[in-house]
Amino acid sequence: MAKTLDFETLDEEVKFWESQSSAAYWEEMEKVEFEVDLHRNLLHPKLIFIADQPAQCPRCQNDLEETIIQYVTWHNGHLIIIRDVPVLRCTASGHEYMLEKTLDRVEQLLDLEKTRKLQPTEMVDVPVFKLEMAA
Repeated sequence: MAKTLDFETLDEEVKFWESQSSAAYWEEMEKVEFEVDLHRNLLHPKLIFIADQPAQCPRCQNDLEETIIQYVTWHNGHLIIIRDVPVLRCTASGHEYMLEKTLDRVEQLLDLEKTRKLQPTEMVDVPVFKLEMAA
């Protein structure tokens, strides 16, 4: 029987499982069910949504700082920019964490925009290119 594992950080656990076979731990693993959302946020690749505000970065245990971002998303066939969105940013890795309560407000704003109950504060032009244009 394998020893029960205890990791200090998520990165430590990831490194362990990348270098080990799970076969030795198979009997100790509990069955879980989960959904995978294959929509990766390419506009914000380091943005992670979390339920509660952590004291430190959940990935590396470094300090977090409160900061404001422009949240950009593709919604109903067009690009939308939401200004003044609060997030927590890791001072070491740059990963950003948006609290679920903030995400709820973003989704509420997008719903209002969808039903035309909210008008944008400004409009911007967005240039569009095709990759084949590059030399």
